[in-house]
Amino acid sequence: MESIRTIPQKIDERINEMIELSWNIFVNQFISNKYAINLEAPFQLHFSTILKSVGEMYCLNKDESFHINLEVNMGEQQKKNYIDIVLEYYIGSLGKTYKVPIELKYRTLSQSAEDIGVMEIYKDIYSLDKITSKDNHEDCIIPFSYFFCITNNSRYIKVPGYGLKTVFKTYNESDIEPFKEYKYLETKEGKKFFDKYGALTFSKTYKFLWCEGDKVKDGEKYWFLKMMINR
Repeated sequence: MESIRTIPQKIDERINEMIELSWNIFVNQFISNKYAINLEAPFQLHFSTILKSVGEMYCLNKDESFHINLEVNMGEQQKKNYIDIVLEYYIGSLGKTYKVPIELKYRTLSQSAEDIGVMEIYKDIYSLDKITSKDNHEDCIIPFSYFFCITNNSRYIKVPGYGLKTVFKTYNESDIEPFKEYKYLETKEGKKFFDKYGALTFSKTYKFLWCEGDKVKDGEKYWFLKMMINR
């Protein structure tokens, strides 16, 4: 006799399972053309709707509640840092709130300037790295965070021959290295980014592992990235 497959009781494992299920649902709806998504805003809207529905179903006890917030400032003091989606699980029996910040990027062929695109991807991952690795969050527990990206531009996926994308690497199986300063001062865009944000330094290694999918109706190829940022 088979045993019932149980949903994890450990909160961080349950939240992670919920997010992965929600992402799988979203990606399958995306390639099946359920939504008209051409910008990051509808990506945020539809993915957050799925997260809300699945998250509420993953509350297993009466004292648990789930909430989702968009464009949340998780910066400190005067330095604002708006995060696309923040999930909140409240566990009444523990008196604790778990939060998971999520950043999104949607980059298409019609959006040129991949150099700017890869730096923006690194900036989002950098923001999550800083939030997640912080030791003390007074009002909550942040066990991990997530970065998700969608593109139909193969230049984000392929190994570059030269230039800024050889530093800000996003190609499949490339790594963001810890304690390395990421900057590129040989172009106008690289200098402008550096003047605004400085060099980006990460606390851990992060790997770009893209999944490939074709849209059902027209066969247009898309790539999907799911990157977990651990404490």
